[in-house]
Amino acid sequence: MSHSSDDWNLLVGRTVELLRDGQHVRTAEVEDASWDSSVMWLRFDGNHGRQLIAKTDGFEVRPVS
Repeated sequence: MSHSSDDWNLLVGRTVELLRDGQHVRTAEVEDASWDSSVMWLRFDGNHGRQLIAKTDGFEVRPVS
């Protein structure tokens, strides 16, 4: 199992799993992250497009690839 990552800049270009309260929310590719890792853009397959998430949103982020 992968460990969660707090430095989102290291995750750009990788696939991550988003969890909330230990439960899988979704999987996505990290498209970009702010210099301070406070926000990141995620790219989803299919019709889900892109989403901006913030550290304050309460997600745990785990790299899967």
